[in-house]
Parts: sequence; structure tokens; C-alpha cells
Amino acid sequence: MLMLLVSLLSLDAHAAGYYTSDVGVRAFSRGGAYVAGPSDLLALWYNPAALTRLGDGLVTVDAAGVWQSVYFDRADYPGEGPLDASGQPTDLVNAPIENDAPAYVIPHMGAAWSFGLPNTVFAAGFYPPYAPDLAYPEDGPQRYSLIDTLIIQTFTGASVAHRFGDWVSVGGGASWNYLRVEQVLAVSVPASTTDPTGNEDPQFDVRFRMDGRDKGSLGWNAGLLVEPPSNRWAVGLMYQAPVKFTGVGVMEADFSDNYFRTDDTLGIIAADTVRDPQVSFDVSMPAILKMGALVRPIDTLEIELAAVWEGWSVIDQIVVTQVDMVVPVDETHPVVGALEMEDIEIKDDIILPAGYQDTWSVRLGGEWLIGERATVRAGGLWEQGAIPAASRGVSLLDGKKWGYGLGGTFQAHKRIAVDVGWFQSFVPETVIEDSSLEAITLDWQTGEIIPGRNIGDGTLSGSAMIFGGGINYAFGKNPDELRRLGHQ
Repeated sequence: MLMLLVSLLSLDAHAAGYYTSDVGVRAFSRGGAYVAGPSDLLALWYNPAALTRLGDGLVTVDAAGVWQSVYFDRADYPGEGPLDASGQPTDLVNAPIENDAPAYVIPHMGAAWSFGLPNTVFAAGFYPPYAPDLAYPEDGPQRYSLIDTLIIQTFTGASVAHRFGDWVSVGGGASWNYLRVEQVLAVSVPASTTDPTGNEDPQFDVRFRMDGRDKGSLGWNAGLLVEPPSNRWAVGLMYQAPVKFTGVGVMEADFSDNYFRTDDTLGIIAADTVRDPQVSFDVSMPAILKMGALVRPIDTLEIELAAVWEGWSVIDQIVVTQVDMVVPVDETHPVVGALEMEDIEIKDDIILPAGYQDTWSVRLGGEWLIGERATVRAGGLWEQGAIPAASRGVSLLDGKKWGYGLGGTFQAHKRIAVDVGWFQSFVPETVIEDSSLEAITLDWQTGEIIPGRNIGDGTLSGSAMIFGGGINYAFGKNPDELRRLGHQ
């Protein structure tokens, strides 16, 4: 049960480690190459110094549907499956599984205004990173890793930027950050102490759920933009500080269909469900460094090369504290009396090595202004994975990946610009051997964790798809700036 808590905190993978891709329609349309070239409120996330481009006033609202395809064909175990009617083990043949969850819609919004101050822009916005919904079969071969998950992380903050002279802009901001992690998986409690794997017989499964959240961690970022009056090139730099979350959650265990609740001989568990009303966990989001350089060989064309480093090694271990779960046993049951069993209490803190690694990516993208009303965008990226191969699975897909983006903007009115975009990334098929992932398995007499079966070996692959749209409204004195690529 202790190890379950840590597994429940296994954040899904992204553009390294957690997120699915870079946020925002204009940015993912350029493959994430958006550090020197932000032209909307996404500058809050990519480079707050670029807010100085937004003129007198701008409102940006967009939303994107995020969907992740996951395919996992787990290794088979001949002669190691559940026992048949004669008491002989069957072959454990695992059918491939895929993510069944629908697309998850995530919004972004923000506003910027100069308040009449020359060369200074203030902005505030709501800009959660992208993470998909994941759902797998309740009785699937992946159930000991993950059945269902919901992850919500948001950034809400304010920034200010100022341009010094004609070349240099600096900006920075602070954010209030929210995290919620809700996950469900199965734990094995086999009846046989001589076969700790329990042959993965579903009657020995216990369904666990955890819902934990941190409602208020603080973060900050700072950016630099160098752009000469000619507007022929620009260089951008952004640093985002790590964010530490300390969450409080509820853990529940469902024994209603478990052997030790339903069996006539060993039905010793006295309750269908067991609940720990408060557990705590610590997890950190990494420091991020973004660098980009762009050129505009002609007024209507912009090309940017960017690189991003993310310090995922900050997740070296995950700590769960304030554990206080009591599993009641039936004191009148003969087995309980014979073994002098008492209610099982679990109170130890949990420390689990995670072993994430720092990662980096390269992005190339740009946009082309066509006539007076349309801009088209495209870009691509390659990224190193943050999770070692031995730790990857259906809840931790992240590995080396490549992706592309397409999109554009239509100038519907002198004050209104409409964005659309598409992004797709691919994690190539990988055959995993010697996985470090094990089923969470409990000794039914003591409640102690015992070695479980390898559950990560097999063939794993996936892709992420994002489609979104947005609208920009210029309410300042110079709405014609929307017709430009974003530079003045």
C-alpha cells in the first residue's frame, strides 16, 4: 500500500517528463520555436520580455484539445497465469491495450495593457501546461501501473516588461500555481505466501484511488529580448524557476471484490472500503531555460531556431508523508483469532527514487505573412526523453520524440485576429526489457510490501495530438499592429 502512493504520483510525460507539448496555439503551430518571436499573450510563458511588442492593449483567448495515443503490448508469461479449476497455472497472455480517454480541452487567456506608460507593458494571464487524460481497461494487463488518471496543473500570474532604448527589452513575472493529481490503479494481495506474484489473478486485486492537490505554490520567470530597430533579427532568453508542490490528498482502497473480503474461508477484511483522509506528497516541476534566435530576411517572413533545457533531475525522489491508513480485520473471524491479527496500520513516510534526468530539445519554426489578412505557421522539434527506459510505462511514456506543428492566423477585423493550429508528436516504438516497474504486492498477513512481478516489459509507443483555436482582440490605440508578425 505504501508503494501505491508513490505510483499514484507518477506524473504523465511531456515535452520531457510531464507536459505533452509547448502551450498555446501560435507556439505549437511553430513546433515550440517561440522564444524570440512571441506576438501574443503566450509571452507570459515563453518570454515575458516580448510583451513590449503588444502595444497599447491586447486580449488573447485560446483553447486546445489534447489527446495522447498510447500502445502497450505487455510481455507474456507462459505457465505463470491464474490457476485453473484443477489448480494448475495457466499461461498469462497479455493483450495489447490503448488509451481510451477522449481529448482533454485546456484553455489559455490573458490581457496586456500599457496604462499609457511609454515602452512598458503589464500583463496577466491563465496558462496551464498541456497534459492529457489517460484511461485504460479496468482488468487490463496494465492495471498494476494505471487504470485512470486526471492531472491538472495551472499557472496564473502577472508580468511586466520594459524596453530600454531601441534594442533591449526585459521582463519578468510571478505566478500562482495549482496542481491536482487523481489516479487509480490495482494492487495485488495474493493468498499464497509461496507465490508472491499471485499469478495476477483478478480476485486478489484491490482498487486504489488517490486524489491529491496543492492549491497555491509560487513561481517566477524572467526574460530578455534583443531586437534592433531594423527588425531583421531578434534573440530571446527566458528562465523559469522550479516550482515545488506540497500536496494534500485522500487515499481510498476498495476491497469489495477482493478475495480477503469475499472468500468463505479467508474473508478477514471487515470493510468494503478503507480511507486515509489525509496524506501529503512533495514533487517539483523543473527549472526551464529557453533560448531562441530569429531572422526576418524579408518583412513578411520570420524563421526561429530555439533550444530548451529542462532540469527534470530535480525529481530524484518522491516523498509521501502523513500516511495513516488502517485496514480493519474481522475480530470474530477464526483466522484472525488463530493468527492473533490486529488491524493493519500504515504510518511510515515513503521515499521512492525516481531517477529523472535533465533533458533538452531543439525547435525550428516560423511564420509567413500572406497579403494583408493571413499568416501561416509551421515548425518541428526533436527532444530527448526525461525518463530512463527502464522506468517507462503506460503512465510514464516519455522518451525521445519528434513532432511538427501547422497553423495560421486570419485577420478578421482590424482589431480581431483568429488563430488555428495543429501539433503532433511521436514517441517511436520501443521494446522494453528488464523494466524496473513492479506490481505493488502486499503480504496479506502483515500488509508489508513484497517483491512483485515485472509489469513494464513489452512494446511501448505513442503519440500526442493537439488541435486548437484562439482569438486576439486589440483594444489599444494601434489595432493595426495585429496585422504584423508581432514586431513593431
